[in-house]
Amino acid sequence: MTAADRIERLAPVCRLFPELGISGPEDLRSLLAAALGSIEALDGFVRHGSGWSRAIPPRRIYHVLASTLPVSGWRSLLEGLLLGSDNLLQCPKEQRGALFRFRAALPPALRKKARILPAYSEDFFAAADAVVVFGRDQTIRHFRSRCRDDRIFVGYGHRASLLWAGRIGRPTPALAEAVARDVGAYDQAGCLSPQCLLLDPATALSPLTELLVRALSREAQDHPVRRSAWEAARIREARTVARALGWPVWDDGERLQWTLVVRDLPQFQPSCGHRVLYLDAVPEARLEHWLAPLAGHLSTIGIAGPLPAAVRKLFCRLGASRFCPAGRMQHPSPLWHHDGRTPLADLVRWVDWEGPGLPPAPRRRSGPGG
Repeated sequence: MTAADRIERLAPVCRLFPELGISGPEDLRSLLAAALGSIEALDGFVRHGSGWSRAIPPRRIYHVLASTLPVSGWRSLLEGLLLGSDNLLQCPKEQRGALFRFRAALPPALRKKARILPAYSEDFFAAADAVVVFGRDQTIRHFRSRCRDDRIFVGYGHRASLLWAGRIGRPTPALAEAVARDVGAYDQAGCLSPQCLLLDPATALSPLTELLVRALSREAQDHPVRRSAWEAARIREARTVARALGWPVWDDGERLQWTLVVRDLPQFQPSCGHRVLYLDAVPEARLEHWLAPLAGHLSTIGIAGPLPAAVRKLFCRLGASRFCPAGRMQHPSPLWHHDGRTPLADLVRWVDWEGPGLPPAPRRRSGPGG
């Protein structure tokens, strides 16, 4: 089965899972072309400068998936299937149902290239020539230490994102609704979910908080979440701590759907998630020190107000790999550089052909039988 065949068979599956942000075969072709230069590079040698090159994908990829969001597991499997690799997926129980749904939607020829594992398997891990890991930094280090030097390893560790508003002259309902969408998506559980909203201390808080309370309430009404006992305890604890410290707090009582806090901290601290949004007023002169705990772990910056060039450069130095409008934080482009990397590129190795003569031409698309 050629790369073009796989694209045509995967495109209908992607449309069943809109969280992937892939609308059709053109997005998949663009994804492969951005990584490899040509989708035919997986099927044979293609022109590269004065010579020829071919991309060699892994035969087997061992994926270690996170327990937070299903979309990262779907995307990891999708990329492995695009390359034509066999995929072994170590999936935590929290996401197993979602991953089985994705696998069940695959056409049979691709479904057999995805095997879901209930736990770590030493035999399958040893048989893979590439490993992709999602999780905490210690999880990344653990699996990296178990890999041979000749094995491809790609790790996606802990990341945090935030919203930047800066100095807002007159906040609008549209801005507040965009912030509420970012906070509400996936119950603020993903690495692209905003941990806080950064403001200039000169910003008037009353108009902004009034609009945010309304927007967060509407978001909760439109997309309610059933709270587990553990989640409810974390939300109550966050509210209790904030009130004990004398910080202004707005919330929806025992519905536990959203919380808004204006806090005052010397340095960044993460939110507990579950739609607990902190407003942090930090002078630009103190911003680098305030953000220091995020150095090397910053992911996406949602822009809700004017972003000075100096602040943008600071975010980049701290590791930010994506800037987007507020309201779009959980909807990256299909070509998004995850943690600053080109998708798929880290999973292939290249073979070059130099000198006279032409290498074998890429195979043409196969028939229905693959």
